[in-house]
Amino acid sequence: MSGLSAGLVRCFDRLNAAAAWLARWAVLLMLAIGIWNVIGRYVGSAIGLNLSSNGLIEAQWYLFDLIFLLGLGWTLQKGGHVRVDVLQSRWSTRRRNRQELNGILLLLLPFAFGVMAISIDPALRSWSIGEMSPDPGGLPRTWVKSLVPIGFLLLGLQGIAEALRLRWALRNPNATTQVDETNQNGGATL
Repeated sequence: MSGLSAGLVRCFDRLNAAAAWLARWAVLLMLAIGIWNVIGRYVGSAIGLNLSSNGLIEAQWYLFDLIFLLGLGWTLQKGGHVRVDVLQSRWSTRRRNRQELNGILLLLLPFAFGVMAISIDPALRSWSIGEMSPDPGGLPRTWVKSLVPIGFLLLGLQGIAEALRLRWALRNPNATTQVDETNQNGGATL
């Protein structure tokens, strides 16, 4: 792989790995808040105090959004997205790589960058009006609306990285096995 392509692949892989690291910690925080909400509801009911809030409930939703949206690109990097394995298992490695590349170029990238483009305006509008939750004690909606374009940008960038890997594999058929192995091991660069 050329220096520029390899550098882009490494950069996009690292960016999505960093987003996944943040998403992993958000899972723990979301679980802790969820446990507190359950315990707080029952203990609060028993002692006559409200130990939960709409803000805490919305925090769980927002953290789930963060986990899902920031994990999209990393999941692609790890090969965790849905594929039609029934067909692909019968194909040669070259044909599988060609189909994967076509799927990325014709489906994934237009979808990811399309959703990103469509979601930028609502996110900016949310920031301009300082959008808040309609529920009493709720959280600002600005941050969660900003996650949509960010998440799909990360997915699109990882799609570019995967397309560059596949293009390199198709041009270097003797190294195709190496590409398959690196993809299985977390998208290491070539």
